Amino acid sequence: MYLLIAVIVAVFIGMRSERARQAHMNWASYKARLATMRGLRMKETTKAVVGVFALVAMVIVITGIGG
Repeated sequence: MYLLIAVIVAVFIGMRSERARQAHMNWASYKARLATMRGLRMKETTKAVVGVFALVAMVIVITGIGG
């Protein structure tokens, strides 16, 4: 009887710890994906801003607006 209770408790604790481990892995993966997306968006935004400045500079040089 005591052996059966010990087995049930061990299985319960094992299931809970596995669930906690899986949740931790999911959270870590989610944070890594967010960091990657944030970096990618920053790169794309930087490229767009540089492109706009280059276009404005070309327009100023070609049309002679700058002086």
